[in-house]
Amino acid sequence: MKRIISLFTILFLTSGMVFADEVWRNETLRYTMYLGPIKAGEASLATKNVVRDGQSLVQMDLIARTTNTVEKIFSLNDTLTTIVNPKNAAPVYFQKHCFEEDDIVKEKVSFSTTGSQCTAVMRKDYKDGRVKERTQTVATQVYDMVSVVGFARSIDATNLYKGKRFDFKLADACDIIDEVLIYQGKETVKIQGKKYNCMVFKLVEPYVEKGKKKEREILNIYVNNDAKRTIVQMDIKFKVGSAKVKLN
Repeated sequence: MKRIISLFTILFLTSGMVFADEVWRNETLRYTMYLGPIKAGEASLATKNVVRDGQSLVQMDLIARTTNTVEKIFSLNDTLTTIVNPKNAAPVYFQKHCFEEDDIVKEKVSFSTTGSQCTAVMRKDYKDGRVKERTQTVATQVYDMVSVVGFARSIDATNLYKGKRFDFKLADACDIIDEVLIYQGKETVKIQGKKYNCMVFKLVEPYVEKGKKKEREILNIYVNNDAKRTIVQMDIKFKVGSAKVKLN
C-alpha cells in the first residue's frame, strides 16, 4: 500500500515536450481513491507561482489521506512538496512528510544541474532518530515524485506510438532508482458523466529475479489530451488487488 504515496509518479520525457503555460498555472486538482466500490481516500495537487532566491519558480503540493473507514485497515496522511523551474521543468527542492500506519517518513532532496549532469543531495530522517544522507551525481536529470507531474502534463503524443518506452531516474528514500514509462495509446475515459480523450501510460519498475530481468507493473496513468494535460485517472496495481484514483 505504500505505493499510494507515488500516485503521481510519472516521467521525464526526453522528447515531445510542450511546456505550455497551462501546465504551470495556479490551480488545485482534487482526486478520490477507490478500493473497488469503497471510497478509500482523497488527494489534492496544488500548483502556485513562488519566488525563491530571486528566481520565479513553481511550487507543487501533493496531499493524500485515507478515509476513516479505510484507516481501520491502513492509515495514510502524506504531504509532498516540490519546487520546480518552469523554464525546463527541472526540480530544485523536494520534501516529503508521510505518516503511514505507525511509520513516520521525512525526506528532503536538493537538486542542482550542471550541463547534462544532475546532483541530488538527499536526506532521510527515521522515526527512531536515525538520519541517512547521500549525495549522488548522474549524467541525466533526476526527478522526484511530484516534479515529474509537470512532464506528464507536457507530453505531446503526436509522434508517439504504442509501446514506445521512456526511461527516467527518480530520487526516492535516499537513492536514485530507475523507472520506465510505456505509452499505451489513446482511450476515452468517462468520469461522473464527462468524457475525456486520454493518453494512456503504463509505469513499470525493473527488477532482477534469479538472474533474469523483469518488470513489475505499478500503475496506468490517463492524461487528458488537451491544453491543460490534466491527469484524470490512475489505476494502481498492488500485490493483491488494485485501486483507482479519479478526478473529482
